[in-house]
Amino acid sequence: MNFTKIRNLIRSYIHIITLSAVSVVVLLVNLRINFFRYNNFDFGKFDLGNMTQMVWNTLHGRVLYMTDYFGTNLPRWSMSHVDPILLLFVPIFALFQHPMTLVVSQLVLVIGSAFLIYKIAELELGSRTAALLLSVAFLFYPAVGFLTAWTGFHGVTVVIPFFLAAFYLYEKMYKMGSITGKGLIIFWSLLVLTIFGKEQLPLYVSLYGIFIWLFRNNKKLGFTMFAVGIIWFVINFFVIIPYYAHYRIEGYERFAQTIGIGSDLTRDVTKPNYFLSRYDAFGDSYSEVIINMIIQPETLVRVFFGGDKMDNLRRTFEPVGYLPFISPAVLVISAPDFLINYLTTAGGIGTAEINNHRISMIVPVIFLSTIFSIGFLGALTDSYFKKYRIKGRHIVIGVSAFILFTNIYTSYTYNNPVYLWFTQAVQKRVAGIAFAKTDTEIIKNEDIKPGDVFKITPLENKDRECALKVIDMIPGDASVSGPDYLGAHLSMRETYAIFPALYKEADYVIVDVFSRKILTILDVNLDLVNDVVGDLIKNPDYQISAGCGNLFVFKNVGPHNKTDLLPLQEKFVYDEKFDYEIFNSLTVVDYEIPEVINRGEPTLTQIVFVKRDDDSLDDYFSFLSFIHKDTGEVYQVATLPSFGLIQLGQWVEDHYYIETNELALPSYLDTGQYQVFTGISNVIRTRSIYLGEVEVR
Repeated sequence: MNFTKIRNLIRSYIHIITLSAVSVVVLLVNLRINFFRYNNFDFGKFDLGNMTQMVWNTLHGRVLYMTDYFGTNLPRWSMSHVDPILLLFVPIFALFQHPMTLVVSQLVLVIGSAFLIYKIAELELGSRTAALLLSVAFLFYPAVGFLTAWTGFHGVTVVIPFFLAAFYLYEKMYKMGSITGKGLIIFWSLLVLTIFGKEQLPLYVSLYGIFIWLFRNNKKLGFTMFAVGIIWFVINFFVIIPYYAHYRIEGYERFAQTIGIGSDLTRDVTKPNYFLSRYDAFGDSYSEVIINMIIQPETLVRVFFGGDKMDNLRRTFEPVGYLPFISPAVLVISAPDFLINYLTTAGGIGTAEINNHRISMIVPVIFLSTIFSIGFLGALTDSYFKKYRIKGRHIVIGVSAFILFTNIYTSYTYNNPVYLWFTQAVQKRVAGIAFAKTDTEIIKNEDIKPGDVFKITPLENKDRECALKVIDMIPGDASVSGPDYLGAHLSMRETYAIFPALYKEADYVIVDVFSRKILTILDVNLDLVNDVVGDLIKNPDYQISAGCGNLFVFKNVGPHNKTDLLPLQEKFVYDEKFDYEIFNSLTVVDYEIPEVINRGEPTLTQIVFVKRDDDSLDDYFSFLSFIHKDTGEVYQVATLPSFGLIQLGQWVEDHYYIETNELALPSYLDTGQYQVFTGISNVIRTRSIYLGEVEVR
């Protein structure tokens, strides 16, 4: 073996080898973080669940169909997005049918974009060292870390390499002085893939066309790109999106009627474009928004730089030393997303933040303009400082090294999750993973007797272990209404609506007693969820299938032997048998728990409460706890009647409340003797009293 040849070969490719090594490390860290986040239910229906559902539906003949906020199965563009790039992932999804297939694909494409940055920098700067420094800086760029580790999957993100590849291809042909037909075919193919990433991306092609027209002296190609981009943009915004909006509007009207709210409460839902209301400071229609942005420059500037947007701009440009402003001809290509992201007037959206996927296509343009700016500084040095023996290539390498340093530095200061995963991304999350909860202290108490008060661990508001068990219960062909955070895991089906959408129609309804997503979006009374749960409890077609923690699974079994008596009765007189105060004068005066409970079979428990004084119980909820006498493992479940019918905060002094709770202990629960407790909590405070023992079989 000729070691000299091997050494020379390594030396020749040391820059690519180094970049490959860094990229592999970044990929592995991202895989670790993303799979952790998926298993931790950080990816929900919005957006990974929707993306997966669209690809899965396409695979089953329903092209890019999804279930919207309001339980309507409709094409993607009905939700005011046009991103057919998702079709590109159908073949690989057919081989590996899992939501994380899309996430891993995005990771490979975005991290692989570093090699395109390398090739472009090498082409423009003539320095492999500078190219390596800038490509590694791309991997350290804070926004890239959030895109790869935090945002799941989005069409606008996965087209980053296609745009960069198109840019590199044309620059190479231009510098070689040979614009070939084959090269143009590949170039246009890459541009089409870019356009398909999101509805506004055709404007990137139009502005890039102006760059080619003015700065690459190709009027014909530049004009064609400009025209194609404008035409496709107009078709997206003025034809496709408005035409299909009626599916969304009709679905919302059905949803509003089902849950009993006015269909006129939320204006943005009924607009031709779902997102128009984000720009309501400029008008209510496309024409008003565009015209007012032009004739009201003061308002435009105030909105663009208002609030925390100056900080967002700093976080966008500081990692690259504000160099992109030296090359405005390139930077302006990203103007569409800067305007869309920074001119929103709706609060709480964060469209301009670097941890938002909407920054996706700004990132490659930022680095392209940085490369051109460094090239300009190098050429400027050669022109004016040659006599001082300062060479442009030294400036190019020095500035590139500075850009790498600023990206590493801002990765830590901006909490880039990829590079802080040991502390921020993992340390904060590990405590939230739900392993089986145990309480070994209580089972050691041999003198325990009914009525004793304990402070048992509070009911989880996002019980991961419970959620995993619930997911395993749901058949693959069932329609589901459930919480947002289960939406990615249960996305490979025709219908997954966010509760309370379809709560009267779905095959399975999964109730999270803490979930409020849709009602928060609609800005309606959050107590409406309680009313909906009450309707579900009384619905003669639904039977409780399982309950654990904050989750309850109702199965649509049709009419069955269900009592007409409400499971929460209010009485003025009751023959008290006990006097066990829980907290704030809420007292248990009677109860019935069975001696034996068979897992998976509905079982009734009954507890009678009285509120002795007028102490407030607002924001409190009640729950049952079962503690295994041998292992100390804790199983908890909220009590639905006092949540969905009459909440604790509405209970009246000296009135008796008879709560009959239908339990369906899950089959995964260990058999054995359990201690039973009833309690109340508002998360901050929690109190429980011991009721007795039950055998679980």
